[in-house]
Amino acid sequence: MRLFILILLLFTNFAFASDFVKLKATDRVNLPNDLYYKDNFVSQWWYFTGHLNSNDGKRFGYELTIFVVNVNKKKYKSKFGLNRIYISHFAITDINNQKYYFEDDTSRGAYNEAAASDNKLYVKVFDDLVTGSIEQIDIKAKAKNFSIDIKLIPTKNPILNGENGYSNKIYGCEECASLYFSITRMKTTGYLQIDEKKYSVSGESWFDREINSDYSTDKLKGWDWFSIMLDDGREIIIYQIKDKDGKIDKSSYAAIIDKSGNKINLDFDKVKLKPLEFYKSKITSAKYPIKWEIKINDKKIFVESLVKNQEFVASKSTFNYYFEGACKVYGDFHGKAYMELTGY
Repeated sequence: MRLFILILLLFTNFAFASDFVKLKATDRVNLPNDLYYKDNFVSQWWYFTGHLNSNDGKRFGYELTIFVVNVNKKKYKSKFGLNRIYISHFAITDINNQKYYFEDDTSRGAYNEAAASDNKLYVKVFDDLVTGSIEQIDIKAKAKNFSIDIKLIPTKNPILNGENGYSNKIYGCEECASLYFSITRMKTTGYLQIDEKKYSVSGESWFDREINSDYSTDKLKGWDWFSIMLDDGREIIIYQIKDKDGKIDKSSYAAIIDKSGNKINLDFDKVKLKPLEFYKSKITSAKYPIKWEIKINDKKIFVESLVKNQEFVASKSTFNYYFEGACKVYGDFHGKAYMELTGY
């Protein structure tokens, strides 16, 4: 779902609320400006996931997310003044070898270690960099023993999630929302490296952009989020938000994007998600549902993790853990997906 609740919990308590915008239901996404960094909201992120194939038949998944959390707008004379925190999460799934690599970083942006631009797409945290435009996005990311350098070109126009981009996350709370748009299919080419092995890769990516108000998240436990790319050229976005008692919040959301790029909102009461298989983390003991049955009206698909362990443990940045995994899709329709699971 890309609403990174624990970032808000950990960092926004330090922000001066009066400095930042509170969202209203009448607010709308404005493109291309909302692709760029916004200094008048507490938190925001650029979130990429994708499915890549190498020339020699290897299969990979990847995730790169860059977060910016604004702390305050004070004008400091010293370069050591803290106005914002930059965070990156980077992961690669090696499907053939059943391995998952991940690394996170955080910076306050001193000495140009991290930066974000409000008039163009430019956001970086150390060696993780996102640049370009709404027509083409370039990604470079480098960890200790894995890296990626890819170009993403949309094959569909952006969709505005929720109502024209106003995406409510807690039912009955107007400001508990984000400005949220997605590009659900992007042709992807470039290079991926693990250890000393470099691969020429191509495939497809999904991009989510969210800009958040500052609000209390103590009513929420977590969510299950799915970005599904069907082989027939359609996409499905589904996220179910769970309140603190584990019940599904009425702000949960689902939509289908047709072959031409038109978004069709679904009645969430007619979307049924059922976990079928689980993976228990050896690091955190979290028990993640890694295979799901999803029913939409009279159709049924299965979403299953391609590698059992795709748990991201963010020990250097947000101090939380979650499952972010490349998946296969089969049943009445076939395709591929990414699945994000939190609150376990």
